[in-house]
Amino acid sequence: MQELPSVAESARHGGPCIQAPDFAHNDLFLSAPIPIMVEDWYHVYLAIQKIREQGVTNVDDYFDTNPRAIEELRALHSFVEANHAVLELFEASSKEVFFDSARKLLPANRESNIVVYRAMLDGSSACQGERTLVTFKGKEVPIVWRCSLPRDAEGYRRLCFYAFDVTEQKENNDRLQALRAEMARAARVSLFGELSASILHEITQPLSAASTYADAAARWLTRKTPDVEEALSSIQGAARWARDATDICRKMRGFLGKVPVQSVCAPAGQTIEAALFLVSPEANAKEISVTRRISEDATIFADPVQIQQVLANLLLNGIHAIDSSQSTIRTLSVSVQRIDDGETLFEVCDTGSGMSNETLESLFQPFFTTKADGMGTGLAVARSIIDAHGGRIWVESSSAGGTCFRFTVPATAYNSTNR
Repeated sequence: MQELPSVAESARHGGPCIQAPDFAHNDLFLSAPIPIMVEDWYHVYLAIQKIREQGVTNVDDYFDTNPRAIEELRALHSFVEANHAVLELFEASSKEVFFDSARKLLPANRESNIVVYRAMLDGSSACQGERTLVTFKGKEVPIVWRCSLPRDAEGYRRLCFYAFDVTEQKENNDRLQALRAEMARAARVSLFGELSASILHEITQPLSAASTYADAAARWLTRKTPDVEEALSSIQGAARWARDATDICRKMRGFLGKVPVQSVCAPAGQTIEAALFLVSPEANAKEISVTRRISEDATIFADPVQIQQVLANLLLNGIHAIDSSQSTIRTLSVSVQRIDDGETLFEVCDTGSGMSNETLESLFQPFFTTKADGMGTGLAVARSIIDAHGGRIWVESSSAGGTCFRFTVPATAYNSTNR
């Protein structure tokens, strides 16, 4: 990495030292109801231009390779002015007290700072991000900040950052997320009920095999001349089948468990395999073949259990659609691939009889169902889950070719935070 100007050098050129503002007595600025920080990013801008000249086009990769650059660039930045709303936000007793501790209160933060660096490198006209502030009294305040970027270097001497306290919105969002999680879990329990017969058969098989092996071991050991080697082999077989049954129960518990919603980066293929584990017994019982097409580079940034739930619901709907149709082709397909705009696309297609336009228009509405014993919550919850992840879900159908559900979710954390 090309060496960035030192803090001392920057200070000699008006760098990270508190500058005397030329509008300190501007009543409109000082009394504005929105917290406004004026900051000097001039030397940061020059450093970013040098980075651009080195051929850097992806700022995230650059900072992965040069992790200290965040701190070095932050050292080239200075605070110029703050209005009264900033002092209230930080619970500061005076402007002097605030500026004395400004660097401690607003330390380098990769997630927040890199948004500005990326915008500067890309030549964007504005940017916004999120971070959590800690006030003088130790209170944590989540904010969304916004900033317009100038076209010329001199404009970077007076960048205005507008802060918006989103504490109430975040609390409301947390409550909404908790309600969504409860609704999703209730739908998983309902889905599990639909699959209970086939899942019971799936669990019974390894338990029966384990019992058979255990009985065989007992017979080998109670013979007039015990055959320890055969008994040991039977015990090992029983243990293997018991482990299979335990693994099935563990997966069921994970699917039904009440766990916090948490988005993580994960291979998309794992989510499909987990969903197929749930519905495969039902598909086998109805003699429906399931094909899969999984791109190895497909990833998701989402809650894997909830995406598994969406897939399992769509797959089960496809199984029912095929089983209730007169089609001689009994195939259900599921696929996933990474698409150009940073999203991952899932598709679940059946060879059933399709749906009418009227049905398609109402399909995602709560309590709408085409099944005689259906509750009409599965697809409504699926849509809620995908919406909460910042994705889209839609359906296409034809009387000749069955129905195809498609949905997208962010492929990476970066794509998720830029929605």
